[in-house]
Amino acid sequence: MNYRLPLSILASLLMLTQAVNAQETSIYDSIPEFGGPGSVGVQLKDDNQTPATGDFIKDNMPGWFSIKQAMVEKHGLAYGLNLSTLYQSASASLGDDDAWGGIVQLPASWTVLNRGGKNTGTIVFKVENRSKISTDLSPQDLGVQGIGAASIVGTQFSDKGWILTNLFWQQALNDGRFKYVVGQIDNTDFMDVYGMINPQTSFMNLSFSTNPTIGIPDQGFGGGLGTLIGENIYLAASLMDAAGDPSDPLESLDQFFDNNEYFKHIEIGYTTSPDRIYFDNIHFVYWESDAQTKTTGESKGSGWTFSYATFIDDKYLPFLRIGDSDGGGGALLERMVSAGLGIYNGNTRELFGIGLSYGKASEEPVGGFGSNLDPQYTGEIFYRFQLSQHLAITPDLQVIIDPVLNPAESSVFVAGVRLRLNL
Repeated sequence: MNYRLPLSILASLLMLTQAVNAQETSIYDSIPEFGGPGSVGVQLKDDNQTPATGDFIKDNMPGWFSIKQAMVEKHGLAYGLNLSTLYQSASASLGDDDAWGGIVQLPASWTVLNRGGKNTGTIVFKVENRSKISTDLSPQDLGVQGIGAASIVGTQFSDKGWILTNLFWQQALNDGRFKYVVGQIDNTDFMDVYGMINPQTSFMNLSFSTNPTIGIPDQGFGGGLGTLIGENIYLAASLMDAAGDPSDPLESLDQFFDNNEYFKHIEIGYTTSPDRIYFDNIHFVYWESDAQTKTTGESKGSGWTFSYATFIDDKYLPFLRIGDSDGGGGALLERMVSAGLGIYNGNTRELFGIGLSYGKASEEPVGGFGSNLDPQYTGEIFYRFQLSQHLAITPDLQVIIDPVLNPAESSVFVAGVRLRLNL
């Protein structure tokens, strides 16, 4: 089901380029978190910081934001409405060379137990519509089907329609040092995360967000946990349906108990302090995915990843991410090394990012790319302009060198622009 964002309204907002200065403390800081920048709790907290000098969107919608504030203060219910759109055009392709897509997100976090304390119990919910707009391909499909690359150049901007990405219980124990989740989960919220993993606010290519050597399933039923060991070491793990389908969450629930085909991971990491767990972070992940003989036909897969990131002076975020797998379980790549740098302006919330990546495509028969493949290299550079606290525009340029399914092209450039409005 396609939809069109209210582009005329968004275009008029683009002319109002008001900078956002230093942030004040927000009631949203009390939202319980589990995961990185793409998780519901962290994203709601980040989207609802209070700009010290005002915000033209908030100033023109006082009723909406005052009701949201009251719901958090009185009932522990935080919610939002996020509208994102991405247009991309490639310099060469096997067929279609452009893609346009949009995402509507309705995230919510409702703390129903021990609100204001450390051992909270929270219901986390997020429903989304991900649809292409006017083009034959969505940005998520432009890399493989359009360019002929073992690459996703518009992560999350697919054509799945309405999907349930989160509906789980989140519990904190031991003064918040141990947390677990059970229900409809998205592993990318809390597995192998770092500060620039969210494709709606940072890099758009999968090589610089979720590690493409991991055979991560779509959102489905399962559980995950995380615990601190001392002040600097943490341990995380998960078990979920290996063939999750967010468009049919009840089917994923049945599959979890009936098919016994699971995705599992365990992660151990170091952080300088718990409140900087995805900014200053070194971690190692091992994962396995069972053969999906009763569902998708994907083969068994396993592998490991390593990630290093540090936030220097709360401005510079260099990172190094490595992955190695047998190519099974639906993994896009067998090997990957990516490195880059983010530069963040805390006063304006603007973000610059640049990354380079080496990858070897998977040769597995289901979702694979063939044998005897040459390496593929990827580069991406972007700048996120914060036109206001609640509106950002991000020009983005990617280059795919030696796309594995398009040997006639030595390099393909992908230019794009992403617009995101959060209310």
